[in-house]
Amino acid sequence: MVVSERDRLKLAHRLHELMGEEATVLMEHLPYGGIAGIVSKDDLALFQVAMHTDMAELRSDVRSEMAELRSDVRSEMAELRSDVRSEMTELRSDLRLEMAELRAEIYKALNSQTLKILTVMTALNGLMFAGLKWG
Repeated sequence: MVVSERDRLKLAHRLHELMGEEATVLMEHLPYGGIAGIVSKDDLALFQVAMHTDMAELRSDVRSEMAELRSDVRSEMAELRSDVRSEMTELRSDLRLEMAELRAEIYKALNSQTLKILTVMTALNGLMFAGLKWG
């Protein structure tokens, strides 16, 4: 049964008529919601058991989610490591190709320059011989 404020007031007046000022002390110790608002030791024990059960379930859920997260992170790290290695291999291959092309260009330029120097040297030698022969 839910006790209304009006019922409490009627009780307080009746007790005041019977007991005087002591009725106020008694009324202050009565719960506003009636007997349903009073918690017993058994209620607290049941609440404690429920809380322990809920906390154990929560702990289990958190551990499970952490394990799943750890697995996901490890998987992603392995994938990232594989991607980085693949890209590094590709870059190494590209770098080797470019280095080979640069070597070929340098070799070609050196050959061309050597040929030009030999041509100039041969021409100068020919002029020197011609100058010595007629000069």
